[in-house]
Amino acid sequence: MQRLGLTILMGSLSWVAIANNSVREDTVVIELGERSKMVIYTENQQDLKELSNYDINAMIGELNSHLDSADVNTEEVVMKDDTGKYLREINEPEEEGNAPLVYYGDEGYEKEQHTDEDPYEQRYDRQAYDSRYDDIDEEEYVRVRRKSQNRRTYGTFEMDLGMNNWLENGTFPDNNNAAYAVKPWGSWYVGVGGAYHTPVIGPLKLKWGGNMTWYNWKLENTAVRITKTDTETTFVEDPNIDGKKSKLAATYINASLIPMLEFGTKGHSERGWNWSKYRDRGFRIGAGMYAGYRIDSWTKMKYSDNGDSEKDKNKGNYYLNNFRYGIRGQVGFRGMDLFFNYDLNSVFAEDRGPELQAISFGFIL
Repeated sequence: MQRLGLTILMGSLSWVAIANNSVREDTVVIELGERSKMVIYTENQQDLKELSNYDINAMIGELNSHLDSADVNTEEVVMKDDTGKYLREINEPEEEGNAPLVYYGDEGYEKEQHTDEDPYEQRYDRQAYDSRYDDIDEEEYVRVRRKSQNRRTYGTFEMDLGMNNWLENGTFPDNNNAAYAVKPWGSWYVGVGGAYHTPVIGPLKLKWGGNMTWYNWKLENTAVRITKTDTETTFVEDPNIDGKKSKLAATYINASLIPMLEFGTKGHSERGWNWSKYRDRGFRIGAGMYAGYRIDSWTKMKYSDNGDSEKDKNKGNYYLNNFRYGIRGQVGFRGMDLFFNYDLNSVFAEDRGPELQAISFGFIL
Protein backbone atom coordinates (compact mmCIF):
# COMPACT_ATOMS: atom_id res chain seq x y z
CA MET A 1 0.00 0.00 0.00
CA GLN A 2 1.43 3.34 -1.06
CA ARG A 3 2.06 6.12 1.48
CA LEU A 4 1.87 9.82 0.64
CA GLY A 5 3.86 12.17 2.84
CA LEU A 6 3.82 15.95 2.83
CA THR A 7 7.11 17.52 3.94
CA ILE A 8 7.18 21.28 4.25
CA LEU A 9 10.70 22.46 4.81
CA MET A 10 10.23 25.56 6.94
CA GLY A 11 10.23 24.76 10.59
CA SER A 12 10.46 21.06 9.45
CA LEU A 13 6.68 20.63 9.02
CA SER A 14 5.69 17.16 7.76
CA TRP A 15 2.43 15.40 7.04
CA VAL A 16 2.75 11.65 6.61
CA ALA A 17 0.02 9.01 6.43
CA ILE A 18 1.29 6.23 8.66
CA ALA A 19 -0.02 3.16 10.46
CA ASN A 20 1.52 1.62 13.53
CA ASN A 21 4.79 3.56 13.31
CA SER A 22 6.54 4.95 16.38
CA VAL A 23 6.37 8.73 16.88
CA ARG A 24 9.39 10.83 17.81
CA GLU A 25 9.58 13.45 20.50
CA ASP A 26 8.37 17.01 19.88
CA THR A 27 5.53 15.81 17.67
CA VAL A 28 1.82 16.36 17.21
CA VAL A 29 -0.27 13.37 16.10
CA ILE A 30 -3.74 13.98 14.69
CA GLU A 31 -5.76 10.88 13.87
CA LEU A 32 -7.72 10.98 10.60
CA GLY A 33 -10.20 8.11 10.63
CA GLU A 34 -9.07 4.68 11.77
CA ARG A 35 -5.92 4.16 9.65
CA SER A 36 -4.47 7.54 8.83
CA LYS A 37 -2.64 10.05 10.95
CA MET A 38 -1.12 13.46 10.41
CA VAL A 39 2.26 13.86 12.07
CA ILE A 40 3.87 17.27 12.62
CA TYR A 41 7.39 17.22 14.01
CA THR A 42 9.97 19.90 14.70
CA GLU A 43 13.35 20.14 16.37
CA ASN A 44 12.09 22.24 19.26
CA GLN A 45 8.85 23.49 20.76
CA GLN A 46 9.41 27.08 19.74
CA ASP A 47 9.27 26.09 16.06
CA LEU A 48 6.15 24.11 16.82
CA LYS A 49 4.45 27.17 18.35
CA GLU A 50 5.22 29.18 15.21
CA LEU A 51 3.05 26.82 13.15
CA SER A 52 0.03 28.86 14.17
CA ASN A 53 1.31 31.56 11.79
CA TYR A 54 0.88 29.28 8.77
CA ASP A 55 -2.21 28.64 6.66
CA ILE A 56 -2.52 24.84 6.72
CA ASN A 57 -5.56 24.92 4.42
CA ALA A 58 -3.55 26.69 1.72
CA MET A 59 -0.81 24.05 1.99
CA ILE A 60 -3.28 21.19 1.66
CA GLY A 61 -4.99 22.86 -1.29
CA GLU A 62 -1.68 23.14 -3.17
CA LEU A 63 -0.82 19.57 -2.22
CA ASN A 64 -4.02 18.36 -3.88
CA SER A 65 -3.09 20.15 -7.10
CA HIS A 66 0.34 18.47 -7.01
CA LEU A 67 -1.23 15.08 -6.47
CA ASP A 68 -3.62 15.56 -9.40
CA SER A 69 -0.67 16.05 -11.72
CA ALA A 70 1.69 13.50 -10.11
CA ASP A 71 2.26 9.99 -11.38
CA VAL A 72 0.13 7.33 -9.68
CA ASN A 73 3.30 5.56 -8.51
CA THR A 74 4.61 8.66 -6.73
CA GLU A 75 5.71 7.75 -3.21
CA GLU A 76 6.38 11.25 -1.88
CA VAL A 77 5.59 14.87 -2.71
CA VAL A 78 7.92 17.55 -1.33
CA MET A 79 6.86 21.19 -1.07
CA LYS A 80 9.11 24.08 -0.03
CA ASP A 81 8.08 27.48 1.26
CA ASP A 82 10.87 29.87 0.16
CA THR A 83 8.75 33.01 -0.10
CA GLY A 84 6.55 32.77 2.97
CA LYS A 85 3.38 32.57 0.88
CA TYR A 86 1.74 30.28 3.42
CA LEU A 87 2.24 32.76 6.28
CA ARG A 88 -1.01 34.09 7.69
CA GLU A 89 -1.55 37.76 8.43
CA ILE A 90 -1.21 38.50 12.13
CA ASN A 91 -4.70 40.03 12.41
CA GLU A 92 -6.42 37.41 10.27
CA PRO A 93 -9.40 36.12 12.32
CA GLU A 94 -9.90 32.41 12.77
CA GLU A 95 -12.80 30.80 10.98
CA GLU A 96 -15.78 30.24 13.20
CA GLY A 97 -15.88 26.71 14.57
CA ASN A 98 -12.14 26.05 14.10
CA ALA A 99 -10.11 25.09 17.14
CA PRO A 100 -6.48 26.11 17.56
CA LEU A 101 -3.77 23.52 17.02
CA VAL A 102 -2.70 22.12 20.40
CA TYR A 103 0.62 20.39 20.91
CA TYR A 104 2.34 18.38 23.60
CA GLY A 105 3.62 20.32 26.59
CA ASP A 106 1.43 23.38 26.03
CA GLU A 107 0.90 24.77 29.53
CA GLY A 108 -2.17 26.67 28.35
CA TYR A 109 -3.97 23.46 27.43
CA GLU A 110 -6.02 22.25 30.38
CA LYS A 111 -8.25 19.22 30.62
CA GLU A 112 -11.13 21.22 32.04
CA GLN A 113 -11.35 23.20 28.79
CA HIS A 114 -12.92 20.14 27.17
CA THR A 115 -16.51 19.10 27.49
CA ASP A 116 -18.50 16.15 26.19
CA GLU A 117 -19.28 18.18 23.08
CA ASP A 118 -15.61 18.87 22.35
CA PRO A 119 -14.65 16.79 19.27
CA TYR A 120 -10.92 17.35 19.67
CA GLU A 121 -8.45 15.03 21.33
CA GLN A 122 -7.64 15.25 25.00
CA ARG A 123 -4.32 14.56 26.66
CA TYR A 124 -3.86 12.39 29.73
CA ASP A 125 -1.08 11.69 32.17
CA ARG A 126 0.99 8.81 30.81
CA GLN A 127 1.19 6.97 34.13
CA ALA A 128 -2.59 7.07 34.56
CA TYR A 129 -3.06 5.78 31.01
CA ASP A 130 -0.80 2.76 31.56
CA SER A 131 1.78 3.77 28.89
CA ARG A 132 -0.42 2.62 26.05
CA TYR A 133 1.12 4.95 23.47
CA ASP A 134 4.71 5.88 22.65
CA ASP A 135 4.20 9.51 21.64
CA ILE A 136 5.44 11.42 24.69
CA ASP A 137 7.24 14.62 25.55
CA GLU A 138 9.23 15.81 28.53
CA GLU A 139 6.04 16.51 30.48
CA GLU A 140 4.97 12.86 30.18
CA TYR A 141 1.68 13.48 28.40
CA VAL A 142 0.01 11.09 25.97
CA ARG A 143 -2.68 12.01 23.44
CA VAL A 144 -5.56 9.64 22.91
CA ARG A 145 -8.89 9.74 21.13
CA ARG A 146 -11.76 11.34 23.00
CA LYS A 147 -13.87 9.01 25.10
CA SER A 148 -16.97 10.49 23.52
CA GLN A 149 -16.22 8.45 20.40
CA ASN A 150 -17.21 5.36 22.41
CA ARG A 151 -20.69 6.73 23.05
CA ARG A 152 -22.18 5.24 19.93
CA THR A 153 -24.93 2.80 19.09
CA TYR A 154 -23.63 -0.52 17.88
CA GLY A 155 -25.34 -3.73 16.79
CA THR A 156 -24.78 -7.38 17.70
CA PHE A 157 -25.94 -10.70 16.29
CA GLU A 158 -27.56 -12.87 18.97
CA MET A 159 -29.01 -16.36 19.26
CA ASP A 160 -31.19 -17.63 22.11
CA LEU A 161 -30.89 -21.33 22.87
CA GLY A 162 -32.79 -22.89 25.75
CA MET A 163 -35.92 -24.73 26.86
CA ASN A 164 -39.57 -23.78 27.11
CA ASN A 165 -42.55 -24.85 29.17
CA TRP A 166 -45.85 -23.40 30.26
CA LEU A 167 -47.51 -22.58 33.57
CA GLU A 168 -51.11 -23.06 34.69
CA ASN A 169 -52.14 -20.85 37.59
CA GLY A 170 -48.49 -20.41 38.51
CA THR A 171 -47.57 -24.12 38.55
CA PHE A 172 -46.37 -26.63 35.99
CA PRO A 173 -49.16 -28.84 34.53
CA ASP A 174 -47.23 -32.02 35.30
CA ASN A 175 -47.85 -31.33 39.00
CA ASN A 176 -51.50 -32.24 38.30
CA ASN A 177 -50.67 -34.98 35.76
CA ALA A 178 -52.38 -32.96 33.05
CA ALA A 179 -52.43 -34.35 29.51
CA TYR A 180 -50.66 -31.21 28.24
CA ALA A 181 -47.74 -31.50 30.68
CA VAL A 182 -44.49 -30.69 28.87
CA LYS A 183 -41.32 -32.78 28.87
CA PRO A 184 -38.51 -30.34 29.81
CA TRP A 185 -35.74 -32.07 27.87
CA GLY A 186 -36.51 -31.83 24.18
CA SER A 187 -38.83 -28.84 24.44
CA TRP A 188 -36.34 -26.48 22.82
CA TYR A 189 -36.67 -22.73 22.48
CA VAL A 190 -34.61 -21.09 19.71
CA GLY A 191 -34.32 -17.44 18.74
CA VAL A 192 -32.23 -15.77 16.03
CA GLY A 193 -31.90 -12.03 15.48
CA GLY A 194 -30.02 -8.87 16.32
CA ALA A 195 -29.94 -6.09 18.87
CA TYR A 196 -28.73 -2.51 19.05
CA HIS A 197 -27.03 -1.12 22.16
CA THR A 198 -27.47 2.60 22.76
CA PRO A 199 -25.60 4.30 25.66
CA VAL A 200 -27.86 6.51 27.80
CA ILE A 201 -25.95 7.67 30.87
CA GLY A 202 -23.22 6.07 32.94
CA PRO A 203 -23.57 2.27 32.91
CA LEU A 204 -27.15 2.47 31.60
CA LYS A 205 -27.66 1.27 28.01
CA LEU A 206 -30.79 0.65 26.02
CA LYS A 207 -30.86 -2.70 24.21
CA TRP A 208 -33.45 -2.88 21.44
CA GLY A 209 -33.99 -5.03 18.38
CA GLY A 210 -35.90 -7.95 16.91
CA ASN A 211 -35.69 -11.66 16.28
CA MET A 212 -37.54 -14.78 15.17
CA THR A 213 -38.31 -17.44 17.77
CA TRP A 214 -39.54 -21.03 17.79
CA TYR A 215 -41.54 -22.60 20.64
CA ASN A 216 -41.53 -26.41 20.83
CA TRP A 217 -43.83 -27.86 23.52
CA LYS A 218 -43.03 -31.57 23.61
CA LEU A 219 -45.63 -33.46 25.65
CA GLU A 220 -44.65 -35.78 28.49
CA ASN A 221 -47.30 -38.29 27.41
CA THR A 222 -46.30 -39.25 23.87
CA ALA A 223 -49.66 -40.90 23.22
CA VAL A 224 -51.63 -37.65 23.61
CA ARG A 225 -53.17 -36.35 20.40
CA ILE A 226 -53.46 -32.56 19.97
CA THR A 227 -56.65 -31.89 18.03
CA LYS A 228 -58.41 -28.75 16.90
CA THR A 229 -62.17 -29.09 17.14
CA ASP A 230 -64.85 -26.58 16.14
CA THR A 231 -64.68 -24.95 19.56
CA GLU A 232 -61.29 -25.61 21.15
CA THR A 233 -57.93 -27.37 21.11
CA THR A 234 -57.99 -30.67 23.00
CA PHE A 235 -55.29 -32.89 24.48
CA VAL A 236 -56.58 -36.48 24.59
CA GLU A 237 -54.64 -39.71 25.11
CA ASP A 238 -55.08 -42.37 22.42
CA PRO A 239 -54.93 -45.83 24.09
CA ASN A 240 -54.71 -47.66 20.76
CA ILE A 241 -51.24 -46.45 19.77
CA ASP A 242 -47.66 -46.69 21.02
CA GLY A 243 -46.66 -43.06 21.11
CA LYS A 244 -43.10 -41.90 20.32
CA LYS A 245 -43.46 -38.11 20.15
CA SER A 246 -46.23 -35.53 20.42
CA LYS A 247 -45.64 -31.79 20.30
CA LEU A 248 -47.09 -28.39 19.47
CA ALA A 249 -44.81 -25.81 17.84
CA ALA A 250 -45.19 -22.12 16.95
CA THR A 251 -43.06 -19.47 15.24
CA TYR A 252 -43.12 -15.77 16.16
CA ILE A 253 -41.43 -12.59 15.01
CA ASN A 254 -40.64 -10.30 17.94
CA ALA A 255 -39.41 -6.89 19.01
CA SER A 256 -37.88 -6.11 22.41
CA LEU A 257 -36.75 -3.14 24.50
CA ILE A 258 -34.50 -3.83 27.51
CA PRO A 259 -32.71 -1.27 29.72
CA MET A 260 -29.33 -2.73 30.72
CA LEU A 261 -26.83 -1.84 33.42
CA GLU A 262 -23.33 -2.70 32.22
CA PHE A 263 -20.41 -2.45 34.63
CA GLY A 264 -16.70 -2.76 33.96
CA THR A 265 -17.14 -2.48 30.21
CA LYS A 266 -14.55 -1.27 27.73
CA GLY A 267 -16.95 0.45 25.36
CA HIS A 268 -17.12 0.35 21.56
CA SER A 269 -15.22 2.69 19.29
CA GLU A 270 -16.84 1.60 16.04
CA ARG A 271 -20.31 1.76 14.65
CA GLY A 272 -21.87 -1.11 12.75
CA TRP A 273 -22.52 -4.77 13.45
CA ASN A 274 -20.41 -7.27 15.36
CA TRP A 275 -20.78 -11.02 15.42
CA SER A 276 -19.70 -11.20 19.06
CA LYS A 277 -22.32 -10.05 21.60
CA TYR A 278 -19.99 -8.05 23.78
CA ARG A 279 -16.46 -6.89 23.14
CA ASP A 280 -16.45 -5.48 26.65
CA ARG A 281 -16.06 -7.99 29.45
CA GLY A 282 -17.98 -6.88 32.52
CA PHE A 283 -21.05 -7.69 34.59
CA ARG A 284 -24.41 -6.72 33.08
CA ILE A 285 -28.04 -7.10 34.09
CA GLY A 286 -31.32 -5.86 32.68
CA ALA A 287 -35.06 -6.41 32.34
CA GLY A 288 -37.57 -5.19 29.79
CA MET A 289 -40.50 -6.01 27.53
CA TYR A 290 -41.07 -7.89 24.29
CA ALA A 291 -43.96 -8.45 21.91
CA GLY A 292 -44.39 -10.92 19.08
CA TYR A 293 -46.69 -11.99 16.25
CA ARG A 294 -47.36 -15.61 15.30
CA ILE A 295 -46.50 -16.49 11.70
CA ASP A 296 -46.74 -20.29 11.81
CA SER A 297 -47.84 -23.18 14.04
CA TRP A 298 -48.24 -26.95 13.72
CA THR A 299 -48.50 -30.26 15.56
CA LYS A 300 -46.31 -33.31 15.04
CA MET A 301 -46.86 -36.85 16.30
CA LYS A 302 -44.85 -40.06 15.87
CA TYR A 303 -46.30 -43.41 16.93
CA SER A 304 -46.61 -47.13 16.15
CA ASP A 305 -49.98 -48.55 15.12
CA ASN A 306 -50.16 -52.34 14.87
CA GLY A 307 -46.39 -52.45 14.37
CA ASP A 308 -46.36 -49.81 11.62
CA SER A 309 -44.49 -46.53 12.20
CA GLU A 310 -46.63 -43.49 11.55
CA LYS A 311 -45.98 -39.74 11.55
CA ASP A 312 -48.65 -37.07 11.47
CA LYS A 313 -47.83 -33.39 10.92
CA ASN A 314 -50.65 -30.89 10.64
CA LYS A 315 -50.46 -27.14 10.22
CA GLY A 316 -53.06 -24.87 11.78
CA ASN A 317 -53.61 -22.08 14.26
CA TYR A 318 -54.93 -24.41 16.99
CA TYR A 319 -56.56 -21.33 18.53
CA LEU A 320 -53.17 -19.97 19.53
CA ASN A 321 -53.12 -16.24 20.27
CA ASN A 322 -51.70 -14.37 17.31
CA PHE A 323 -49.93 -11.92 19.63
CA ARG A 324 -47.62 -12.66 22.53
CA TYR A 325 -46.12 -10.17 24.95
CA GLY A 326 -44.18 -10.47 28.17
CA ILE A 327 -41.16 -9.59 30.27
CA ARG A 328 -37.58 -10.59 29.61
CA GLY A 329 -34.63 -10.65 31.97
CA GLN A 330 -30.96 -10.94 31.11
CA VAL A 331 -27.82 -11.29 33.20
CA GLY A 332 -24.26 -11.84 32.05
CA PHE A 333 -20.63 -11.80 33.01
CA ARG A 334 -17.64 -11.88 30.68
CA GLY A 335 -18.68 -13.96 27.66
CA MET A 336 -21.74 -15.71 29.17
CA ASP A 337 -25.32 -14.41 29.21
CA LEU A 338 -28.54 -16.00 30.48
CA PHE A 339 -32.13 -15.02 29.58
CA PHE A 340 -35.60 -15.67 30.97
CA ASN A 341 -38.90 -14.94 29.15
CA TYR A 342 -42.38 -14.98 30.63
CA ASP A 343 -45.44 -14.45 28.43
CA LEU A 344 -48.02 -12.33 30.23
CA ASN A 345 -50.88 -13.37 27.95
CA SER A 346 -52.29 -16.87 27.49
CA VAL A 347 -50.92 -19.23 24.85
CA PHE A 348 -54.46 -20.03 23.63
CA ALA A 349 -57.34 -17.70 22.92
CA GLU A 350 -59.84 -17.27 25.73
CA ASP A 351 -62.03 -20.37 26.24
CA ARG A 352 -60.32 -22.09 23.30
CA GLY A 353 -57.84 -24.15 25.27
CA PRO A 354 -56.12 -24.47 28.65
CA GLU A 355 -55.19 -21.24 30.44
CA LEU A 356 -51.42 -21.47 30.01
CA GLN A 357 -48.58 -18.92 30.08
CA ALA A 358 -45.42 -19.76 28.13
CA ILE A 359 -41.98 -19.46 29.70
CA SER A 360 -38.52 -19.97 28.23
CA PHE A 361 -34.98 -19.72 29.57
CA GLY A 362 -31.45 -20.50 28.46
CA PHE A 363 -28.25 -19.02 27.04
CA ILE A 364 -27.62 -16.11 24.69
CA LEU A 365 -24.97 -17.18 22.17
